[in-house]
Amino acid sequence: MVSNPDPRPGRWVLPLVVLGMILFTWVWVNRLEPPAVEGTAGPSATTRSTTETTPAVDETTAGGDGTETPDETTPTTLLPPEIEVYLTNLAEDKAALAALVEELNAVNDAWENRDQTGVTFSETEAAMVAASERAVVFSEAVELHRPPEDVAGLTDAHQRVYESAAAVAEAAANTLAGLRAPDTGELRRAAVVEFRAAAASFEQQVDQISEIVMQGFGAA
Repeated sequence: MVSNPDPRPGRWVLPLVVLGMILFTWVWVNRLEPPAVEGTAGPSATTRSTTETTPAVDETTAGGDGTETPDETTPTTLLPPEIEVYLTNLAEDKAALAALVEELNAVNDAWENRDQTGVTFSETEAAMVAASERAVVFSEAVELHRPPEDVAGLTDAHQRVYESAAAVAEAAANTLAGLRAPDTGELRRAAVVEFRAAAASFEQQVDQISEIVMQGFGAA
């Protein structure tokens, strides 16, 4: 009988199979393409930022001789505080008067067309009383304004403004009186026309004051 030098010849089969699997796996993995890695911008990114600070440009232009000359700009006129306050008060008066004119016109139109609006005499009278009282308050506020004395012609111009404001108050009172008159509306209509004219004159006088102030400070 021939002796078997290896009593367990199948013991090498499993190691060979394992080794073959390892080699196959290594070859297969190395044949794969490397994964694409998306770059992310973070604090540690080395990409230089594309945002750059643009240096301030000096607003100058080169003249014919190569020298730089500053661009022409609109000069800013600084008015004294008391004049600023005075002009602000007049601007507020204009706004208040515009609202008053709109209110009284609406009341008068509603009464003229009372067949369509259905407004009553008592309602119209109460609205005109309120408008007349507001006109008085408006006139008194204008009277309290004190124009600066260091601007030539401003005192006389303000007197004309106040006279226009007083005419507004008087016309508003006449409108109420015309409503209460026993006529067919002629007095009321005439007073409304007078009221509108006085309001327009006030606005014109205020605009003239603004022109006087600008001329006095070299802004015109």
